Amino acid sequence: MLMLASDPAAFTPFSQTHAIVAGSHVLAMVLLVVLGRAWRGREAEQSLHVLWTAFVTIVQLINVVFWSTPPRLNPAESLPLHICDLAGLIAIVALITEARWARLLMFYWGIGLSTQAFVTPVITDAPETMRFQLFFLSHLTIVATPIYDVLVRGFRVTWRDYAWAVVFTLAYGGVVIPLNMLTGWNYGYAGESVPGNPTIIDKLGAWPLRLLWMAAIVFTLFAILTAVARAIFGDESGVTRRSRP
Repeated sequence: MLMLASDPAAFTPFSQTHAIVAGSHVLAMVLLVVLGRAWRGREAEQSLHVLWTAFVTIVQLINVVFWSTPPRLNPAESLPLHICDLAGLIAIVALITEARWARLLMFYWGIGLSTQAFVTPVITDAPETMRFQLFFLSHLTIVATPIYDVLVRGFRVTWRDYAWAVVFTLAYGGVVIPLNMLTGWNYGYAGESVPGNPTIIDKLGAWPLRLLWMAAIVFTLFAILTAVARAIFGDESGVTRRSRP
């Protein structure tokens, strides 16, 4: 049920503003895919790819600079160490180089994890603020890029990719969990604190046991995504569809 925010200047999850923002961003993703598929194999597709790559790069670089400069600079939350922050930078690599490691991480971290930003956003700033706009624009690029990569560019995941996604995610946890323990930070939402807004993390019990539940849910979700993608799209094609001038 949609709720009106008690403070009209603030953003509240599951409000009318939330529905409008999430809906508009979903429409943007649909438009990207529809245009990409309609222009596939034509010069227009390559132009779309260049424009989308430029848009993703600009948004992600502005996001990093914005959070890394005063008065927002705060080591506890400004470093690009959340999975969505890393995924935003990896999206640029995936679009420019088409490196498989980058594309598979975008698939699992983008579709598998970062879609939560539209379901249970942790932002509380008002829609007219730069924080709000960057939060949703950044997550738009993170989620839309792997969807575009699969439906337009022809990327296909394999169970080997799933295994690598698990390895990369465990390696990420091996870095941020000790860092959080030493500093009291909460990168990757793997620290002792929980996000200010309600999320699924609130239902997973006390730290550190909830880390096991988080890992189980994440890797199960990755497996489901892999199975569904392979059932729909079949085996890896090994071919990226490129436009020909």
